[in-house]
Amino acid sequence: MARKAPADRRRTVMRLIAQDCYSLEQQKGSHGFVVVGAGRTAVIDPGMSSGFDGVIAELRANETITGPITDIVLTHYDADHAQSAQRLQEALGATVWIGRDDADVLRGRIIPKTLFRKVLQRVARVPFPEGARELTGSGEIFPGLRYFPTPGHTPGHYAFQWQAVLFTGDAAKVSADGRVSDFYAVVINDKPVAARTVQLLAEHIRTGSVEWICSGHNAIARTGTAS
Repeated sequence: MARKAPADRRRTVMRLIAQDCYSLEQQKGSHGFVVVGAGRTAVIDPGMSSGFDGVIAELRANETITGPITDIVLTHYDADHAQSAQRLQEALGATVWIGRDDADVLRGRIIPKTLFRKVLQRVARVPFPEGARELTGSGEIFPGLRYFPTPGHTPGHYAFQWQAVLFTGDAAKVSADGRVSDFYAVVINDKPVAARTVQLLAEHIRTGSVEWICSGHNAIARTGTAS
């Protein structure tokens, strides 16, 4: 009779979404993902500090598939997406990437616009990862992993795309068939800006370059529109 894998090993097997793209299973807070390039591997939104032990165990258990983690990529600064980034940076020696305006929120240079956001920042603190690379405009983290600004939920929110997989963080709610709509109003920093971002994402999806949408809190969606 074949021996069963230890329970902890089964729990650390990442889910394959598309070629060289995986979903973290031990994340706490939001959904987290891993993409594997040529000599570079990025974690997207590693989640809350309470999930740190599980996430790093999962990353190490899958290193034969992904290679070592070189980059930690944050869609935005909220604790459920970014709180464990500094600890992972220290443990893995990886480079952290975050939108410049969100970096300035963590430094205290930009104050959130709403009372709810101000309170949230105080009660769910996120340490700023020293030496983080700050994103402005559009570009690439490494070949194939592109980024573009999607502000509104937070001032420095970013979306990322790897091949036909789009990572939207909390820029929008995503339905099962890949349609995007406004995120929950109470947690939006700037509603008019967030509404424009939802339109931008919808237009981007309609180009046919997106097959999978990985959001912060909705189930992974398949659009069926990729050419």
